[in-house]
Amino acid sequence: MTPKENLLAAIRHARPDYVPRGNEPVMAGIAYEGNFRVANWTDAWGTRWETTRDDMVPFPKGNPLPDLRRVGEYTPPDPHALFDADESLGDRLAAIPDREGKLVFGSQIYFVYERAWAVTGLDAFLAGFHEHPDELRELLRKIADYNIAVFERYIELGVDGVSFSEDLGSQRALMISPAHFREFIKPEYSRMFRVVKDAGCLINFHSCGCVEAIVEDLIDVGVDILNPVQSRANDLAKVKRIAYGRMALQGAIDTHEVLMLGTPETVEDEVKRVFSILAPGGGYIAGPDQGMPFPEENIAALWNAAERWGAYGADGALRDLP
Repeated sequence: MTPKENLLAAIRHARPDYVPRGNEPVMAGIAYEGNFRVANWTDAWGTRWETTRDDMVPFPKGNPLPDLRRVGEYTPPDPHALFDADESLGDRLAAIPDREGKLVFGSQIYFVYERAWAVTGLDAFLAGFHEHPDELRELLRKIADYNIAVFERYIELGVDGVSFSEDLGSQRALMISPAHFREFIKPEYSRMFRVVKDAGCLINFHSCGCVEAIVEDLIDVGVDILNPVQSRANDLAKVKRIAYGRMALQGAIDTHEVLMLGTPETVEDEVKRVFSILAPGGGYIAGPDQGMPFPEENIAALWNAAERWGAYGADGALRDLP
């Protein structure tokens, strides 16, 4: 198998030759200008973003819709105008080297939950579930309509899938209740993802934090890959049990305690631990559970250990893992 074929086999729960690794040059992404910047700026939604450090993402500090009761007056940006203004997008897609050997994802930063509270402010958003549920539904519907148009434009360009950020979890639980997720957000996911699945494209869903309570829901709406599956925030065995054969998992190698603070030896032990839980039978892509400026020796140890212990046998079990 080529690395791309091996990755697709893992995503499709077929028989990969080895555990795909996140450092392989197989996944690529493109994004339209105007969606995200690491800068102090006001985006097309009217949200004011501010940075505190050059090496960190900005945070929403000015919200254009602090009162959900005025949602009828709020108009999202025109996604077609943003796409059309980025005249280099098609050229950048065409310029990706070894296009046939890659899966290319159209990227959308800040999706539904994240976009909504960036527009309203987190307090107003969370209160909206109880105080202004109809208005909150209207806002979520407007955001979903925007995302559908974005997905359609990416699909027209010929991407293999879509990816986006949607951090739904804290370190202990979802930021909202599973019941509120299912009532307010899941229906919009279903509506948006139908466009992607009908086009035969993949859905790569990024959420940090504890999301184990809605893994079944993400499978239900068609998610193909869940990343980065934070190791200490989720019960990995539970997530694997629910997702097995239906949704691929990416990441899960502990960042804080192991990759940042550990040694090459503890990194290898962590790789073996996570592989023993998530890798059997396929459906797993190895990688850190966060992006950080890792010590070089530790990130090298991760990829070396993943290559050493990641070979599958004919029965779908890891061949050499003790």
